[in-house]
Amino acid sequence: MRELTYVPDTDGLAVSVARAAEALGGEPLNGQAACLVIDRVWEPHHSHGRRSVSQYALAPDSPLALFDPRIGPDESWAKRVVFFDLETTGLSGGAGTLPFLAGCGWFEEDAFRVRQFFLTGPAGERPMLDALAKIFDDASLLVTFNGRSFDVPLMEMRWAFHRGEAATDGLKHFDMLHPARRLWGRRGLRDRADYVDQAEPSSCTLTALERQVIGFHRVGDVPGFEIPARYFHFLRTGEAAAISGVLDHNRHDLVSTAAVMSHALWLAREGPDACREATELMGLGRLHERAGDSERARLCFERASVGDDRDVRPHALARLATLLGRLGRYDEAASAWQSLLDDGRRKRGPMSPLARRAAEALAIHHEHRARDLAAARKYAEHLEAHADDRTRRSAAHRLGRLNRKIDAKGSLLS
Repeated sequence: MRELTYVPDTDGLAVSVARAAEALGGEPLNGQAACLVIDRVWEPHHSHGRRSVSQYALAPDSPLALFDPRIGPDESWAKRVVFFDLETTGLSGGAGTLPFLAGCGWFEEDAFRVRQFFLTGPAGERPMLDALAKIFDDASLLVTFNGRSFDVPLMEMRWAFHRGEAATDGLKHFDMLHPARRLWGRRGLRDRADYVDQAEPSSCTLTALERQVIGFHRVGDVPGFEIPARYFHFLRTGEAAAISGVLDHNRHDLVSTAAVMSHALWLAREGPDACREATELMGLGRLHERAGDSERARLCFERASVGDDRDVRPHALARLATLLGRLGRYDEAASAWQSLLDDGRRKRGPMSPLARRAAEALAIHHEHRARDLAAARKYAEHLEAHADDRTRRSAAHRLGRLNRKIDAKGSLLS
């Protein structure tokens, strides 16, 4: 049966495959001139940031399910973890986007091997897909950085384009971007409307994380927006120098993804004592809370609430108070709400949404649990004085109810 896939003619390209293979340190894939295989190995003693490569090897007992419950609690995911990253001719997706460089990385003992498949022309895509399928067939877990939204869907489209089955079907996939946002992104402080505050989100790009988390700084790195133009220049001129920096960029992405993932799993395994900053404590606390480990979550929120990060502190107090209330420890929850409200009073400007939420929670606590109507009215008055358009009606309603209760109680006493 005739193959329906169109394979482009590359005779008009200015690429000398032999010269490119020699310059880039690779060799043709299975004798296919349009795809090179390039291997590099990071030995165990080689450093990447603050630690050596061997220290980033993944422990099978690491609590990966804490970050992604879909992975499962067993250790089968750790048999062969493959890190994956693409470089493409564009970010828009669609049939016109070609993944011209596919990088795979995995640990061999304590060393880290990076195998890259580089297309010297579009005709090499099918052999590249077949080679990737063999690697993925042997993998127990695929790890990417933002691959759930881009890399994996694009590869599935390319397999479909070539009338093949996607090698990622049935393969467990862990996207490191989302745990990174929970642990190190300020956007984690905005995960609910009633937790909105003015703190700016910190960058969770891979290059930012490798600087902040593992202490690795790239020198002379190729910016991502230049990569497609460099590849097109290579196709027109055959100059391997135009693409060597792209290969290095891809390699660093793979090693850094492994390092950041290893550090995140180490934090989850060691617990709050290993966290260096309040945002890590907050992220780890939310993960434990989602997993049902209330005690570890409480410890994380408590430590974040007494840290020096003024942006994180109110969110930590709100999380702590909510968790304590859910556990039935109402007096401790009220104390946390009071601390949050006191901090808000020290700040100039309008009352923050979190402070309003604290005043409301304290009014509820004193009205329904402590049975101190005078104290409840004090918080309700404070809440009404600083209410916004959305909460003004409910604040006035609460204050009116409390006034009626207090009047009724006074008439009974008289």
